[in-house]
Amino acid sequence: MTADVYAGDEALRGKGGRQPRRVATFVIVADAQADLLLRVGVVLNLLNTLPRSVDLESRADGLAHVRACVDCEEIQAELIARKLRQLTAVRDVELRYGESPVNG
Repeated sequence: MTADVYAGDEALRGKGGRQPRRVATFVIVADAQADLLLRVGVVLNLLNTLPRSVDLESRADGLAHVRACVDCEEIQAELIARKLRQLTAVRDVELRYGESPVNG
């Protein structure tokens, strides 16, 4: 079996123990453009895991608010937040990182 190092799969490399599940929540404010969700999705795809949830709200002021929750390591979350900030339409990215809900 092969470890997926990009998704943080360290169990197969002898690093042992199961890490507690953590969730990164990205709150993104950007210009409301037709391809915004696609651009955000491409960056989130670097985590190689399906997000728990993604919400997009387009507002009358021409801005869109995107909220995405993804299970990942903190260092991965920080990298993704930096990459999201580099998107031309993005005005702000807030990263919240904490414990995943047990039932989620």
